[in-house]
Amino acid sequence: MSAIKIKDIIARSIAIPIRGKLLRVAGEHPGRNVFTLVEIITDEGIVGYGETGGGGFSLAPFIEKLKRQLIGEDPFNIRRLKWKIASPITATYYNQLLPQIWFPIESALLDIKGKALGISVSNLIGGQIRDSIEVSAYIFPTEDTETVDDLVKSAEAIVRKYGFKSIKLKAGVFNPEHEVDVIKALADKFPHARFRIDPNGGWNLSQAVNVAKSLKGIKIEYFEDPVWTMEGLRAFKQATGYTVATNTVATRFEDIPNVFLRNAVDVILGDPHWWYGIYGYLELSATLWSLGLELGMHSPSETGIALSAMIHAASTSQNLGYAIDTHYIYLEDDIIKRQFYIENGKIQVPKEAGLGIEIDESKVQKYEEMYNDTGDYIYHGDKDITTIPKLKFRSCKCHID
Repeated sequence: MSAIKIKDIIARSIAIPIRGKLLRVAGEHPGRNVFTLVEIITDEGIVGYGETGGGGFSLAPFIEKLKRQLIGEDPFNIRRLKWKIASPITATYYNQLLPQIWFPIESALLDIKGKALGISVSNLIGGQIRDSIEVSAYIFPTEDTETVDDLVKSAEAIVRKYGFKSIKLKAGVFNPEHEVDVIKALADKFPHARFRIDPNGGWNLSQAVNVAKSLKGIKIEYFEDPVWTMEGLRAFKQATGYTVATNTVATRFEDIPNVFLRNAVDVILGDPHWWYGIYGYLELSATLWSLGLELGMHSPSETGIALSAMIHAASTSQNLGYAIDTHYIYLEDDIIKRQFYIENGKIQVPKEAGLGIEIDESKVQKYEEMYNDTGDYIYHGDKDITTIPKLKFRSCKCHID
């Protein structure tokens, strides 16, 4: 055991503006994302950072109540601390909330350990397989990009600026025929690009199959949750032959055998937020490899802190088969001093000790004030765009990404 002890834990809530109101089947992000920052301070003055969130509410009240279980503990003993906070019985009660609480805590612990030892997180957990991580273009319709031409122009600016080779379209917002037109127009504009389509389970099986058949000849990497339920995904896969990915029907290790035995999906879109941190993501990687399933990486939205953790996890995952998702391009600002840069569709893996990021305290305080002024929000589907020709807004509230 190390001689270092955890002295204090601080959870802070921030809200960062995003570029436009990003539309999805469940509603929209209303111009900002809420994040929860975690600082773990040791008795030797080493500070580790973690972050979770990207949705509309802070997890700080939950994390504050866990302090008594962590203070005085050895920050190097990450397995012991995970068992104290995220044991299987606890996970049963908290379901998907608990992994998102554990993720920033684990990130901060790994940040401390890496700083104490003078090595990066990726080398701490086994060593980099990749020096850079490919990222997909995450294209959302917004209030200003509701027509085919508008959305294609917006996507073109994003793809050319960052050099993306893989393009992900957030679908399920308008009627399927409109979204087929968008994908075809994007494919004409970027004939060498690979496409992934994610309606967040907003289509019924008939609609999903018709969309798939309408896109014959386009380079589709996968359909992500084209319909709802595991059996629905199996039926879509059987009917179309397309690769199917999910971040909804397989969110726990207990789900993996069922997915495998039913042959329901091909790609599990894990991420450290939902799969118990970086170590959990690596365990998922090994599990899928043993079954012949493929691994991707989902994004719930992140600042540079969580993005660093995601990149370190991706850099050490031997069977990561696809460009990772990130909402990072939509943040108006970040709270780290040296922000991440996407070039030729890739992000370089940090080599500095720990997570390899440095916090800008003035930015944290600025966006704490914004959170205090604006508070939490829920996804909502109250935007009325039914008057736009050809388009029909889906106001389904059955699922939130």
